[in-house]
Amino acid sequence: MEEIKMNEKVEHAKKIVEKAIKEHKRIGVACSFGKDSMVVVHLARQVDPSIEIFSIMTRYKPNETFEYLREMNREMNLGLKVYLVADSIPEVLQGNDLNVELLPPEEFNRVSTESKARTGKEIYEASPDECCRLLKVDPTKAAVKDLDAWICGLRNTEGRTRKNYREIEEKGGLIKVNPILEFTEQDVLQYLKDNNIKLHPWYSKEFPDGRRYRSLGCGPCTNPIFDSQLERDGRWQNTSKCGGECGIHTQQLK
Repeated sequence: MEEIKMNEKVEHAKKIVEKAIKEHKRIGVACSFGKDSMVVVHLARQVDPSIEIFSIMTRYKPNETFEYLREMNREMNLGLKVYLVADSIPEVLQGNDLNVELLPPEEFNRVSTESKARTGKEIYEASPDECCRLLKVDPTKAAVKDLDAWICGLRNTEGRTRKNYREIEEKGGLIKVNPILEFTEQDVLQYLKDNNIKLHPWYSKEFPDGRRYRSLGCGPCTNPIFDSQLERDGRWQNTSKCGGECGIHTQQLK
């Protein structure tokens, strides 16, 4: 019975993606290279192998994320476009197989320096919302500026802030498509296993007390958690943002 239910979810998600691609010529898939993103990338490429895949990376992402990104881009032939606020491309992302667009870092450098001088803390500790705005939200605006719609890996069981999303949403003229909204964490892991899609290495880390990584973001803002917690409870711990959102799904992007 559970297998049938899973098959129904996959078919439903495919239909959502098919309809979105048919209705919107300028459409792309956002990929963070977390487990949920890999599901929607695979689903979308089954419908349209040439669909645009883009990724917002930051200077604070773990090196393993950059390495995994590069590996999966090659293995799945994604033709990935990466957006990064930085002066230069990190060595791990250099090469002809990756298209990296550097975005001006001056505002981030100024704001983070001022924040450190004022608080004695790094910006991601002192002002996580501002850090996310500058390194994630603003780059996402650049990524979607020429799109009519984008496909995301949001799920409504991930955390306290994701319970009320809908499969198709519109904000400021930009359509957001959430095809795996009803997938559980186990559904996602099963889908990736069934389709032989390798997971980011951090998911296989387990700590002596039983905690593990279940939602991945920037290194300083990602912590392992227990299975009894919500997946996003490991994000931005010890800040007012704990378990919350970076802003790309809550702020207007156009």
